[in-house]
Amino acid sequence: MGSGETASTMGAEAARAALERAGNPSIDAILLATASPDTLFPSTACLVQRRLDLGGVPAFDLAAACSGFIYALVLAEAMNGTGRIGTALVIGSEAMTRLVDYGDRSTCVLFGDGAGAVVLGAAAEGGMRAARWGADGSQSDLIYFGPPADDLDADPGIRMAGKGTFRLAVERLTETAQGLCADAGWAVEDVDHVIPHQANLRIVEATAKRLGVGMDRVFFNGDRFGNTSSASIPLALADADRTGRLRRGDRIVSVAFGSGATWGGVALEWSLEPPPR
Repeated sequence: MGSGETASTMGAEAARAALERAGNPSIDAILLATASPDTLFPSTACLVQRRLDLGGVPAFDLAAACSGFIYALVLAEAMNGTGRIGTALVIGSEAMTRLVDYGDRSTCVLFGDGAGAVVLGAAAEGGMRAARWGADGSQSDLIYFGPPADDLDADPGIRMAGKGTFRLAVERLTETAQGLCADAGWAVEDVDHVIPHQANLRIVEATAKRLGVGMDRVFFNGDRFGNTSSASIPLALADADRTGRLRRGDRIVSVAFGSGATWGGVALEWSLEPPPR
């Protein structure tokens, strides 16, 4: 994140790229997932809407931490299925480095800033084949924003119980991916790409091992961008698309786990050919 950039400026840039990739369709709603909004209100989605000159359509934020983009996708797809909206702009945008405590070396080295976006609407082929989401508020102390539990007078920052987070994240990511494959009628072996939330490499590798999926089928770019929370899956999708890794008809499973605790995932068939190089 450069000087002066925020979740709304990065989100608008990502949205423009997604709209161009989709052929600049008419948009009926803007859903933006973020844990690091520009301000409490107005919503970051409305600030993005102003930058894109898309006034008139509903625009709102969702807060589900690292699972936020998945939550937004599930909601947009459900509204599309009922006819409430036609085409949705779904954005994940995060300015996470504003929230870290640089004195806490267990967390400050993990997080990064970024944004990604997709356009969700009717497609002649491909699209979402299954979706799952859930939460367990009893695990809300695993990851939170605030002072350390042993020093309540200290400045707030991102706090994480590393071992507990690792264990539950791997369990939920694995269970969600397996459930998505079952719902979609796929075997795990049928999946071309696993594009997970880029939590960290250890969590991603452990999940892939439990699924029996080689890392050659897992897309990971967290080594370059860090954990960008709700932005990490759309960033990874855009990165995989831009580099020609995704082909029309490819079967993709994306899963996420975050503070709350929240989790979710989608199984989808990619509907685009690689962009011209």
